[in-house]
This record gives sequence, C-alpha cells and structure tokens, in this order.
Amino acid sequence: MPDTYDTIRSILNSAFRIPQDEIRPDLTLEQLDLDSLALTELVLIVHEHFGVKVDSAYASRSTTVAQVVDHLDALRTGDTGAVAPS
Repeated sequence: MPDTYDTIRSILNSAFRIPQDEIRPDLTLEQLDLDSLALTELVLIVHEHFGVKVDSAYASRSTTVAQVVDHLDALRTGDTGAVAPS
C-alpha cells in the first residue's frame, strides 16, 4: 500500500490541488471535495498511470482513499477477490 498510497496522494495533490498533508487513508473522496467530474478525471488519470481500469464502485464519493489504494493494489496483483465499498 505505501507506494500506491504515495502515488495516489501525489495525483490528488497535482491534479486536484489537495495539500498532501490533508490527504489521509480514512477520508472519503467526498471529504476531499471531489465532485463527479473530478472522480471521472481521477479514474482516467489512474488508468493512465497504473494501466488498470478502476471499477465504478471504487470511484464514488463515499469511497475512502484507503479503499481506492486497496482496489488498485488488488487490480495490479491480479486479485479479483476485492470487496466493493459499502
């Protein structure tokens, strides 16, 4: 998780101007003030950077940063047993 988490923090900082010290694993994307357009942009950036397609369940405003990171790690390792956020 550390490498993926750091990359996601960097993406959130550079693309959405969220200060890195305000990004925590337990915060939802909504708490980081990402609207639906920003979520779409985040999915595209993540796809470009990691080469994986993020499931829409992991691109909702109620998804935490940690859930995004866990989902990306699962996709990158080929693990399809990831549980969708509630």
